Amino acid sequence: MVRQAPDRKKRYKYRKIFCFVIFGKMRIMGTGFGMPDPKRVNFMAFGRHDFELALIPNSSFHARIGDMTIRTGVGYTHRAESFSAGQEAVLKVLEGLQGDKPDFLFLFTTVGHDIPEVIRGIHNIKGPIPLCGCTGSGVITNLGCDEATHSIGLIGIRSDRVCFEPFLFSNLSADPQKVGVQIATRINALDLPPDDQKLLFLFPDGLTINADGLSRGLEQALAAHIDCVGGTAGNDFEKAQTYQFCNFQIASNAVAGVVAHGRFDYQIGASHGSKPVGLFRTITRATGTVIYEIDGQPALDLLKDYIGEDRIRDYGHVLNLFELGECFEDKAYCQDIINRAIIGVDEEKGGIRLAVEIPQGTKIKITRRDKKLVLKRTRQTAQTVMDAMKSADDGFYFFFNCSGRGSYLFGSPDPDIDALKEVLGPHKQFAGFYTFGEFAPIKGKNYFHNYTGILVGIE
Repeated sequence: MVRQAPDRKKRYKYRKIFCFVIFGKMRIMGTGFGMPDPKRVNFMAFGRHDFELALIPNSSFHARIGDMTIRTGVGYTHRAESFSAGQEAVLKVLEGLQGDKPDFLFLFTTVGHDIPEVIRGIHNIKGPIPLCGCTGSGVITNLGCDEATHSIGLIGIRSDRVCFEPFLFSNLSADPQKVGVQIATRINALDLPPDDQKLLFLFPDGLTINADGLSRGLEQALAAHIDCVGGTAGNDFEKAQTYQFCNFQIASNAVAGVVAHGRFDYQIGASHGSKPVGLFRTITRATGTVIYEIDGQPALDLLKDYIGEDRIRDYGHVLNLFELGECFEDKAYCQDIINRAIIGVDEEKGGIRLAVEIPQGTKIKITRRDKKLVLKRTRQTAQTVMDAMKSADDGFYFFFNCSGRGSYLFGSPDPDIDALKEVLGPHKQFAGFYTFGEFAPIKGKNYFHNYTGILVGIE
């Protein structure tokens, strides 16, 4: 399934741009930006576009009128020492940009790193650069991918026609809907030009998220729909936390993200490789994200019937192979089901816990990932995204892939990424990470996914 960017032909009309530099006090807006005290910053405004560097003191953007390209550089390293790893990654990015400083960085790391040191290493080479990202169970780039404890994937973007507005909001688990409203309020306050293309990247904590609550807040408060892509932050399945970061700010139980806007186009592809086991069944009792009964019997008993009593005790094995498939008809998407990961069980009450809310009356199937189907659909998605782009060779890409499609499924993180590279070819740049959940729109509506690969092409 591929989601195409809305037509924005108007944005290519010539527009006179007045440039001026403003020096003065920064105002911290909400909890999405800022260190404890305001800092003096430089920022440049172009008409209605304000480039805020809320956490980057003494930095400025420089206009490149006439440079109408989007250029990128990718860095990848599994060096263990965090400061030097940050340096190495950004040096690779700079190499791809012929030494030019990127306007923005997407940073993905695994949890073994000292993240403040990684960020300090990045800024040590060319000075502070705005960034956003999170931890994953592994990192993904065109230069390599792995699930090691000390890995970094970094992509830097330089262009005068794409702007980035990063944010970070905390206390996700306390009230996910409120956090969604806060993000929407922040985006609304940017007062982005209506003819700008817009794309929202989200990187919430994968251990504390209630995706439905977060989505409700966003949808209710956003002034206009924005397609959302990204993934939830992950870890090595041993630590108790994941991490989200925006510039110098690092948090857990938070949502990091960035709004990209300007004159660009994008294509989004989403696919899973799960096959249903048995017929549709009906959820007959559920509260929040916990399903207690399916077809009138305890949900956990039904799962045991399909999987077996011994297997259900090996929780890692359940995660490795099985999930729920929610009925998703009339959307021309992957066998009419959307995957819902089982993230916990309640032995005492016989319940199954998910990352999303599924109300009573919903039709579901037990589903199981199929290795060959995963790889087949990854190739198909990549080809469809490229075919829909005006100039796929000039684009760059993000791949947000479920951690259940790496070593947990294949015994190695490589097969799904190799399938992607077969289609993209050896020279296209991409970055991403292994997630605990994914975001992508289907038929113009944003959804939370599990065990799914999300490919985003930008040009």
